[in-house]
Amino acid sequence: RYGYPRPGRDDNGDRVYSSQELEKLLLIRQLVDQGRRPGKLMTLEPAELEALLRRPGPDFDADAMLALLRAGDAAALRGWLRDRLQALGLRAFVHRVMVPANETVGSSWSGGGLAIFEEHLYTECMKGLLREALVEHYAPEGRPRVMLTTLPGEKHSLGLLMVEALLRLGGAGVISFGVEMPFKEIRDAAASHAVDVVAFSFSGSFARDDATAMLSGLRQMIDPAVAFWVGGAGLGDGGGLPEGVVHLASLHDLERRLANWRPAGD
Repeated sequence: RYGYPRPGRDDNGDRVYSSQELEKLLLIRQLVDQGRRPGKLMTLEPAELEALLRRPGPDFDADAMLALLRAGDAAALRGWLRDRLQALGLRAFVHRVMVPANETVGSSWSGGGLAIFEEHLYTECMKGLLREALVEHYAPEGRPRVMLTTLPGEKHSLGLLMVEALLRLGGAGVISFGVEMPFKEIRDAAASHAVDVVAFSFSGSFARDDATAMLSGLRQMIDPAVAFWVGGAGLGDGGGLPEGVVHLASLHDLERRLANWRPAGD
């Protein structure tokens, strides 16, 4: 439709795409999810697409949200966020509003532009909205069965809720155990609930070396047939993770992994 890509053909006449074309299409998909128009994106180079991806999408107004936080009007903040959730739907809200909002609040707080109580207000408003929205997407028999938690020392739960939302929307059955679950309890819960996947979130405040060491020990405690999915800012580019641990660099990576999931042994 837009003149891109222009695939070649293999000996059987099937279309063949290069890795560069696929990477560009993945970037375009993420930007379309932010509400941008595909026609203009097709003409850009991958570096330009990546730079554009780092900018807030048109559905998110950072200044407006920060003004509500600093005004201390919890009802207005919640209403502002709820309006966007209702207009966009849950999946688009996670991608187009929550991702840039989390980055905005995090950078403002670390730079001294927000007080701790203001950051907490934002977090609790977001968690409340997501929990309300997730009531409509409860599918206990979905597959894969995914267990969500964090390791000891990781107290942040907002990332878990974002992951839970996208997993449920993708048809997975999700069992969330909250934050800071002891190793033995993770092992026992994974076996008791016969999960296919154990997924962990690591915020930017979690030490990467600690995450790697803890994942290495825990991976040895759990049946190799149970997949380990990990993500979050605390893992950086995901290099150096133990064997048998899959790094998800973004929420789009999570959705791709879910779409391509197959039971162990298939």
